[in-house]
Amino acid sequence: MSDPTELLDEIAAAEDAFGHADGRPTFEPGLNASPDASEGEVQIQKACRLLEVSTVLDNAGDYYGAILEQSFIVIEHTFQGYLIAVAGTDPHELRNHQSPYEFAKGQVPLEDATIESLHGLYDTRRTRHYYGTTVTTKTQAKRMHSVASQIHSHIVSFDHDLQAFCHCSECG
Repeated sequence: MSDPTELLDEIAAAEDAFGHADGRPTFEPGLNASPDASEGEVQIQKACRLLEVSTVLDNAGDYYGAILEQSFIVIEHTFQGYLIAVAGTDPHELRNHQSPYEFAKGQVPLEDATIESLHGLYDTRRTRHYYGTTVTTKTQAKRMHSVASQIHSHIVSFDHDLQAFCHCSECG
């Protein structure tokens, strides 16, 4: 069996896109794409953009699963941004979904018990949604979006540089 030519062409085009083969790239607005971006800056800005897209999705319709996913990623990026910018954590140590929670204990401005609760939500609820047959409800999506917004604004408020990186209405 051979794979469809169209599929192989699209994969090659995607690989080219990651290599900027089409010339000057167009980067996502609101993210500092320059090579001299400050440590943690892009992670905080990604969290801002994901909070924004969650609001857009909420206004567009009933995309509860997508809002849930975005909310967990907001928390992860916010932890990463703080850990890299403020705590000096090596970004390579934060390249899986568990490590931001592990490194956050004792380093981000939240109690360890709160971080454990967030990790528990991630580990059981998000994992069941993503890998299982659990379907997200409206209330679950709204609650997790609220948690992500609160986490983001709380953590960003603890550092002047993070506040400068943040471009979202959640922190304004």
